[in-house]
Order: sequence, then C-alpha cells, then structure tokens
Amino acid sequence: MLFNNQKSFKIKEIIRKISLDEEISLKERIYVEEYAKNSSLISFWLKKANSIRRHGEQNAESINGLMQSLGIDSLNGEDHFNPNKDDIYDWFRGSPDWIKRS
Repeated sequence: MLFNNQKSFKIKEIIRKISLDEEISLKERIYVEEYAKNSSLISFWLKKANSIRRHGEQNAESINGLMQSLGIDSLNGEDHFNPNKDDIYDWFRGSPDWIKRS
C-alpha cells in the first residue's frame, strides 16, 4: 500500500499521540489500523508506540529498551502466541516480509 507524504505525516502524528497517551479520535485510530494491516512498517510504528504508552520510554541500553526498539512487547501477554488458540499465519500477518518467507 503506497501513501504520499501527507498521509505519512498524518499517520506519524497519530502514532506520536498514541505513544504520548494523548487523546485521539476513533476515526484516527481506525485510519492508522487500516494502514497497519497492510504495512509492516506502520504496524511496527504502532506496536512501538503502544509499548511506549504502556511502559514509558525504556533505556536503550537495557533488554527492555532493545525489545521496545524492535517493536516487541513481551510484557503484554496478549501478544504471545498460543498454539491452542492462535493460527500461526494470522499471528505473523503484520510481520516483515522476510519473516513470512521463513
């Protein structure tokens, strides 16, 4: 999915607000989620913003900081794969293409 600079700026601004736990509208949240479904980069930005919102900006030198910089939020149990409930294909849907090919 391609988007221009104006859309990119709008998406980044909404994601910045999410990371700062500022109020966003339902319309803005849906807008970002639609792009995140089809773009692993936007999905990554959104995961990282949600991690910062939940846990604050982590020290880049710590393991938590590394995980946050990679968009991994292992403290959030809902993000963990459960083979009894989850489909592996769906679980990796927002991943970068190189992971999907593995």
